[in-house]
Amino acid sequence: MTRKLLGLALAVILLVPVVTLAAELTGREIVDKQKNLHEVKNDFELQKMILVDKKGKKEVREVRRYQKEVEDDVRRGLIVFLSPPNIRGTALLTWEHKDAEDDQWLYMPARGKMQRIAKGGKKNYFMGTDFAYEDLRSEDLDAHKYNRLKDEVYKDQDCYVVESLPATKDEKKSSGYSKRVMWIKKDNFVTVKMDFYGRRGKLLKTQISVSFVNVKGDVWRADKTLMNHHQKKHKTLVGTVKRDLDSVIPDQNLAERFILKGLHTK
Repeated sequence: MTRKLLGLALAVILLVPVVTLAAELTGREIVDKQKNLHEVKNDFELQKMILVDKKGKKEVREVRRYQKEVEDDVRRGLIVFLSPPNIRGTALLTWEHKDAEDDQWLYMPARGKMQRIAKGGKKNYFMGTDFAYEDLRSEDLDAHKYNRLKDEVYKDQDCYVVESLPATKDEKKSSGYSKRVMWIKKDNFVTVKMDFYGRRGKLLKTQISVSFVNVKGDVWRADKTLMNHHQKKHKTLVGTVKRDLDSVIPDQNLAERFILKGLHTK
């Protein structure tokens, strides 16, 4: 064998383990990589939300969404409705904890107080949308089991397909889902489609995300997300109007006092 051919053979041999390793990513490794690539310290969005019922009637809402990492792998979030007038000021505050169940509180101006979302209530839907309270928090990866299914092409996009199952006793009891199936693009690890299955194993709803934008480094965000509730014949479309990942969100903006004083709508 000539030196040139020998060098080529060695190059091929050295390349094989790398290709094999990429092909053998586990389901957990895929979602770990997704999280590491796309989570940021501060995340703010101004959103337009459209609710569509089974008769085609639409309700348009304006929403602010904040999320901040307050310590390693622990986040706090706030969702605020700015319009229409009948729900202006309504807010959802979420505090994650490392070694305890996450806390969520709903604030409705007419009541003038924060209402804690009970553990069993996190499967309920938030303010008439097709998003459950549990959809509006960061996922606890350790509370789920991730199985890699057969890879698929979804709308000309090469995707990993990962099945997510509740893995802990608490998650199995509190979640409204028996499983979820995610289509995650291989090139940038964003989720383009997610199927949600109810407690009895039937397909409940599907989330589709499109118009992805490379907002910073390896970080991508979808400018449009549609949640289609198949059983209720109801849809929620969320579009991003403005986004800011660079400004620091003050801790006091993600606290009860900030909301109770009405500062969240300023």
